[in-house]
Amino acid sequence: MFSPRQCYQQLRQRKVLTTVLAYLIIVWLALQVVAVVSQLLQLPPLPGRIIAISLVVAVPLVCYLAWFYQVQHGRLQLIAATDGPPPAFGAKQLSSLLLIALCSALLGYQYYLLSRPAAIPEPLSLMTNSIAVLPFTAINPTENSPELAPLVKSPELALLANSLAEEISSQLARSPGLTVAAASSGQVLSRQQLSPTDIASRLQVAALLTGTISTTGQQLHIRLQLLDGQNGQTLWTQQLSRELKNIFSLETEVARTVANALQASLTDASSLKDLSANASTQSADAYISYLKAREQYRLQTSEAMQQARQLFEQAIGQDPEYALAYVGLADTLLLLSDGKKEFGILKVDIATELAAEYLDKALTRAPQLAEAFTIKGKMLELQQQLEPALAAYQQAIALNPNLAIAHMWQYLLLKQQGRYAESLHALQRAYELDPVSVAVLYNRGYEQAIRGQFAKAGGTFNQLLQDFPESPLGHAGLALTAFHQGHLADSLHHWQQAWQLSSDNLFYKQNYQSLLLTLNLAAGHPELKNDPNNMLRQGNYQALFSEMEFRMAAQPNDYWLTFSAAWYQMLVGEQHIAIDLLIQINTMFSDEELYSMPMCSPAIEIAWALQQQHEQQLTELLLARCQLLLRKAMQNDLRESELNHLAARLAALQGNNELAVEQLQQAMAYGWREWWTFDDPIFNTISEKLLAPLRQRLEAELAEQRQLALAQAEKDLAAAKPQQTGK
Repeated sequence: MFSPRQCYQQLRQRKVLTTVLAYLIIVWLALQVVAVVSQLLQLPPLPGRIIAISLVVAVPLVCYLAWFYQVQHGRLQLIAATDGPPPAFGAKQLSSLLLIALCSALLGYQYYLLSRPAAIPEPLSLMTNSIAVLPFTAINPTENSPELAPLVKSPELALLANSLAEEISSQLARSPGLTVAAASSGQVLSRQQLSPTDIASRLQVAALLTGTISTTGQQLHIRLQLLDGQNGQTLWTQQLSRELKNIFSLETEVARTVANALQASLTDASSLKDLSANASTQSADAYISYLKAREQYRLQTSEAMQQARQLFEQAIGQDPEYALAYVGLADTLLLLSDGKKEFGILKVDIATELAAEYLDKALTRAPQLAEAFTIKGKMLELQQQLEPALAAYQQAIALNPNLAIAHMWQYLLLKQQGRYAESLHALQRAYELDPVSVAVLYNRGYEQAIRGQFAKAGGTFNQLLQDFPESPLGHAGLALTAFHQGHLADSLHHWQQAWQLSSDNLFYKQNYQSLLLTLNLAAGHPELKNDPNNMLRQGNYQALFSEMEFRMAAQPNDYWLTFSAAWYQMLVGEQHIAIDLLIQINTMFSDEELYSMPMCSPAIEIAWALQQQHEQQLTELLLARCQLLLRKAMQNDLRESELNHLAARLAALQGNNELAVEQLQQAMAYGWREWWTFDDPIFNTISEKLLAPLRQRLEAELAEQRQLALAQAEKDLAAAKPQQTGK
């Protein structure tokens, strides 16, 4: 070991200090040159930084070389020991040199990484064209943890927590250029405890608005928070403190604060007009009743709709000037009518008459209320005034482009008119705005099912069941999906589940009982004892015709009842009676009723009757219209067995028996399983030789599904027994 003095002597003797000092001077000069050249040539800073780091980190290597090596006769040689010749350059020296060089390089690279300027994050922007408003959370201001406050001690706070999201959504929805997901969808997903990013992904929005509310004395504290839907990062926050004098005007103030912040890049804040002015209430009691009614309405069952009706009426009693309550009541009454897609409690004429009265009161108080025009459209649709109904939907959408229910009902009407492409566009828009709506999910799944997308339809309906386990529509959708595949046993099971969840719904009951008849499982069923369809299925034709004569005598002006009687006569009775009845009611139907798709019935049965009477011109007119509607439906990728069955009947009436058989085969491949198919006199012109294989196939399919249904019934019974035992 060298002493400090000896070490210093060695440094001088080996000229280490002189060499290092000379190297540092060269480095400084080189850096000056690099700086000047970079500035003159406007080079980026990266090359200069790399050169500087490389020269500096080479200092340890220079020290090593100066200590162990010297330049003699123009060559680099190892310095000799004091008592011997210079050692030869070998593996040891090479390894040491490489190790020093590697360490210097690693040191330089590490310094380069640390010296890089930090990336300047892009400023968070409030510019977005889609947002969802999540329910606000009431918190206890005396605690740091965000636990729910005891809302029972503060009913106004509970009211605000439940309604603030809907109010803000309603305000933002009227903003041009902004897509606002329905507040109800956000409420459902929030109850599932999903993360903000998962909620944004499900709702397909770029941003989420949420917040907390609390009170101290008469002061209300609101903290608003706008989140990036992709990563959950906070984009914007604001805190408001106001006196708790009027909770309803405060909602509007908060909504406008958010709208002004979010919409600065989209529209002038002054253009955010409140088109629902005078639609709300100043009564806390009325508002609480309204919120409870909306909760019942969202369940979409007959029982819940009846409860919603009572609560809307209660809200009106508490504030007779409450326009939104009148709209809600009219909406509920229309959905309680016994139309095809409704909940089957009230007669259509009674429901529409009451709804018209309440809508007039709503529009008198709030003339530009988009929700009122939406309900007006539904009322006109039920009254078969289709073009005025469509105009009402369009007016509602013009007032509020983000009103999902207006888009969905527009879809249903456009589909009824055979405008399939437009209807699907309206449904897609409704789904974009309210992807966690019971009604929207149901109709989306239905459209997937009738296009043969059974896996997608099953996924949609199972998602509906997951989001709304108490709603029967998930089971109803699965029942329809199974039916379109010819899986009648599965369909029967799900119709039963739907009916159990909503026992007042006649649509579920009728579909369940219809499948019981199709599978010949209705014998002994007490509710079906006097049902004409059961009499038909059991072969009790005399009782069937007597029952229909009695009903027609009691309701002589019911042309649909007359059509049913004619249909039974067509299948198993006297064909001349069927012909007379059909011709008798020919002019009683509206066009929409006469050409009702997907079976174009009763037009095609009337065409058959006219053909039997040799009324060729009238027959061809009816058949041509049905053919046109069929062609339009087929062009939209619909895979409904009813369409192929219609094509078979049209072909048979036009004398093309080969095409009729081909279309019957296709209908059965697509799930057609109606037991009465080959009793239809329209197919009488087809030889039994051609029909026999199809008849045998149908009988075999029905027998198989009947056994599966019996097995499912036994399984359900076995599953119910342990529960009964436990009770």
